[in-house]
Amino acid sequence: MPSATIRAFCFASGHIEFGKRVPSGALPIAYGPEQVLRDFIEPLARHGYSTALVKGRPTKIPGTETLLAPGLPEAPDQGAALTAFQAWLKWIGKKPPKGIEVLGGR
Repeated sequence: MPSATIRAFCFASGHIEFGKRVPSGALPIAYGPEQVLRDFIEPLARHGYSTALVKGRPTKIPGTETLLAPGLPEAPDQGAALTAFQAWLKWIGKKPPKGIEVLGGR
């Protein structure tokens, strides 16, 4: 049975999510079969997570990992964020796997 088609999208914060539809206000990234899309996006995204001090050292809190579109969270304004997002789309859109369509990445 073929994998269901889903979409990858992100918000102005850079937070990437996956779903059947792109919510209002989100920026579309790509679409394709679910597992192929996740396997494509996850290594190309920045990984963020929450930390807590454990014995005086910052330690990753399990289960808090999130995917981020590079350049968006640290952008000084929306114009810079959009430029960073477009550059990332162009980069990931160079050789997507079969069945994945990167939106605006060419």
